[in-house]
This record gives sequence, C-alpha cells and structure tokens, in this order.
Amino acid sequence: MLTTAAVTAALGTNAKALWYMTRGFGLVDLVLLTATVVMGITQVVRYARPGLPRFVISALHKNISLLAVLFLVIHVVTAVLDTYVSISVADVFIPFVGTYRPLWLGLGALSLDLLVALVITSLVRERLGPRLWRLLHWAAYLCWPVAALHGLGTGTDTRLGWVIALNAVCVAAVIGAVWWRLAEGWSPSNAGRRAVAALGSFALPLAIGVWTVTGPLKPGWAKKAGTPTALLGAIAASSSSTGSSGQTSPSALSIPFSSDFQGSQNESGSQSGGPVTLVLSGQFSGGAFDVTLDGSPVDGGGVRLTSGRVTLGPQGAQNEYTGRVTNLSGDTIVATVSGRTNQTFTVTIQITSMRGRALAGHIQGSA
Repeated sequence: MLTTAAVTAALGTNAKALWYMTRGFGLVDLVLLTATVVMGITQVVRYARPGLPRFVISALHKNISLLAVLFLVIHVVTAVLDTYVSISVADVFIPFVGTYRPLWLGLGALSLDLLVALVITSLVRERLGPRLWRLLHWAAYLCWPVAALHGLGTGTDTRLGWVIALNAVCVAAVIGAVWWRLAEGWSPSNAGRRAVAALGSFALPLAIGVWTVTGPLKPGWAKKAGTPTALLGAIAASSSSTGSSGQTSPSALSIPFSSDFQGSQNESGSQSGGPVTLVLSGQFSGGAFDVTLDGSPVDGGGVRLTSGRVTLGPQGAQNEYTGRVTNLSGDTIVATVSGRTNQTFTVTIQITSMRGRALAGHIQGSA
C-alpha cells in the first residue's frame, strides 16, 4: 500500500497533476453519489424487472456507494497533498474552518461527515434497527445537494460547458428519482406532505440554478468565494511554491501586463484550399503563449477563422490559463482566458513583424 509520503513523493512535485486528480475524482464522485441516491430510491419503491431482480439492484447500490467512498477518499487525499492551496486535514473534516473558500470547502467537509456517518450506521445497521437506520439514512438526501454545492462553489472549472452539463444531468437524475418516489404510493393521507416535498424538489434545483448563474459562472467569483488574495494574481507566488521535493513552481502572471514578444508560426493542412491550422507561439517577459487558429486559407496569407484556442502562463506553466479567441482582425488577436482560480481576463496579441516563420509583436492582458 502506498503511504502518504510515497504518494507525496510521486505526485507532490506536480501540483497540476494533483489539481486535475482532485477535480477529476471529485466530479466522478458526484456522478457516483448521484447514482447512489437514484439506486437507493429505486430500492425504496421496490423496483424490479425480469432480468433485474431487487437483490441485483441492492448489490449495485451497495457497491456503487462503496466506490463513491473510495473516490471521495482519493479526492480528499489529493486535495490535501496539492500545495497550490492550503487545505489541512482539519479542513477536510471540520466544516467552515479553512482559509480557501471556507464556506464552499466547508460544505464539502459537511458532506464528507454525513457520508462517513451513513457508512458507519450502515455497518451497524442490525444493531440500530430498521426504523432508526432509515431515519439516519435520510441524511443521504442532504449529503447529495451539499456535495453538489461544494463542487459548484469550490471548483475552478465550474464554467466549463461539459462540467455544467454534468451537473445538470446529475440534478435531473436525482429530481426525477425523487418525483418517482413521491408518485409511488401517493394517497389522500400523505398528499399534503408529498406535495410539500415535491414543491421543495422543484424549488431547490431552481434556486441552485439561479445561484450558479449569478455566482460561480460570473467573473469575480474566485474573490467572492473567499480565495486567498495570494492566489488571485498580481505576482502572487503560487502557494504550491514548495513541495516535498522543495522545488519551486512558477509565479502567476501579474494582471494587467504588457510586453513585447518574440515567437514563431507553424502552418499545416493548407493543401488544395482545405482547412488550415496556424499555430503561433511566443515568449514574453515572464511568460509564454500558444495560439491555435483553425480556418480556411485566404488569398495573400492568413486564416479565415472558424475557431481559435489560447494557452498562456508564466514560464514553466504555459497551460496555466486557457481560453478561446473571440476576435481576429488583421494582425490582432483577442481572446478571453481563465485559470485555476477562476481569474478571467482578456488577452490582446498584436503581431507587428513576420519574417518567414519568425514573428514578433506585443501582448497585453487586462481584466
């Protein structure tokens, strides 16, 4: 078994890998928690079909739950090991005491505590009795939205389209299952309680959706969420500056910035007037960038843009910021990029000289 020190030695020197693992396992865990809730409701309504008996559904529910716990453990361990932000072991278990986005990180701690309680009470289910265990198991319904809010509020990739879609699918799955549960056994005697529950199941995701649009999806969320000032830019040294190896990570870009650059260009796929890809690479004071322009060739050189991507960052961390080209006019490229701390800004690249494959110009970043 790998020890913490071994994991740190293997991964602690690559903060970005840990960050990707934290986010990746966190998102997968959201899917597994969603499946756990849906499978649990399936059991409550005693759903079964030929070829899918109830004991199979029960086994799936149990195994998916255990897998969710395993992925959660990995999510937590990588978050603690990732020194880009300071998350202590205490922050993991005690809600709202952390220094990094304390409210939203605290919701994650609360969700973890609830899940641990669910696991422990499930292991001693026979001693608790079915009535008390079922009452405690209602915490599962609270664990899921708390975990979803934690991911939306803490995640630095919440704005990505596929992340939004993933969250929407999870919400739809749980709400659909809850409505199924409420519809099963609906009677005049329980109509009042179930109507209130149905109203709540409609209002809660609506509120989460409105909050997501006006909060995490809005520029400036990183600051509002409680990201430490040191991580918000302005030549702030990354908190991942020292790992177990003592290696130093590059500093973040200072926004705004303005600098001349030197670089090169490489064009491919321009035969017979077909699609062409033009890659521009440049280095400037304190950073470097790559711009990939896809489109069709135009007479006299250049590209009629269909899509464009930009990666940008300090020396040694060129993928720190990514984004899309929003405008290409003559020799000027404008893009909007965002980074790990949800810091979003505009990059303007003006090419002033092109000789063969060599190019030069000016780059500036502005909030």
